[in-house]
Amino acid sequence: MNRLMALIQREYWENKGALRTTPLVIGGIYLIGMLMAIFTTVHFDNDLYTFKELVKVVSSQSESLRSVVVYNGILVSSELFTVVLGFVVFFYLLGALYDDRKDRSILFWKSLPASDTLTLVSKLVVAMLLAPVIFWVIFLLTQIAMAILGSIMVLSVGENPWNLFLSVANPFKAWGFILLSYLAQSVWALPLYSWLLLVSSFAPRVPLLFAVLPPVVFAVLQIWIKFLQTFTFKDNLFGIIGQWFSNSPLIMSADEHDNKIQAALGIPITSEFDHAVTVANIFDRLFSSQMAIGLVLSAAMLAGSLWLRHRATDN
Repeated sequence: MNRLMALIQREYWENKGALRTTPLVIGGIYLIGMLMAIFTTVHFDNDLYTFKELVKVVSSQSESLRSVVVYNGILVSSELFTVVLGFVVFFYLLGALYDDRKDRSILFWKSLPASDTLTLVSKLVVAMLLAPVIFWVIFLLTQIAMAILGSIMVLSVGENPWNLFLSVANPFKAWGFILLSYLAQSVWALPLYSWLLLVSSFAPRVPLLFAVLPPVVFAVLQIWIKFLQTFTFKDNLFGIIGQWFSNSPLIMSADEHDNKIQAALGIPITSEFDHAVTVANIFDRLFSSQMAIGLVLSAAMLAGSLWLRHRATDN
């Protein structure tokens, strides 16, 4: 366990720019955008008359409506963090085993008392657990800072922010769902993560090309052959990947539920799963046959990555 923690710390310090600085920059963008909106309002709105009237209109709405709007606003506001987290994890895994071979530091790391299996596990833990948790914590702190700024603005026009939105926000539930969706997505995306590690373990150069080009070529050939046989474009790799992405347990879109537009899991263009943001719907995906197939494929690709990692010393 101590060796695993040491490897995870090594991964963190070698990639702290992506894992720590990137979400801090995103949080800064959120806060700067909010401050710009406040200063613009103060500059153009004499005595904050328009803002005061807006607050009155909002306060006149029912508490249930304000609760739904604030709750879904918290969920949807995580989108930028979610998208950037996806890119960070993608490129981190793509270089996870490649960079050691590129700079030949693999000979040094393999001389240490840490097995290749532990090395592979540490990289998966960083991608599946550490990175999502860091992004989530910084998102949470950003939300708190934005709530404080919003409260100051509401107080400046003589209204009570607690009655207006703080008491109806239920942020802990929203934050909990965001963290759960991040961790569930880590499991759901394990086939992709395993593929990236496999590519990272054998690509001689430009691992991005090796990660993207083979699936694209295979899918295009599959579409062409299928079209020659049936004159249709159904049942191809692009469709499978699109369906997998749409069924994701990640909060990434919005849909109509109970006659209200609310945050949704994945992209609501498929019918295999319910896209409403609930714990049951998230776990439905993780205990589905699709997930079972994905785990089998992941195990095979991770075994291949480990085998190639063993052989890397010989090259």
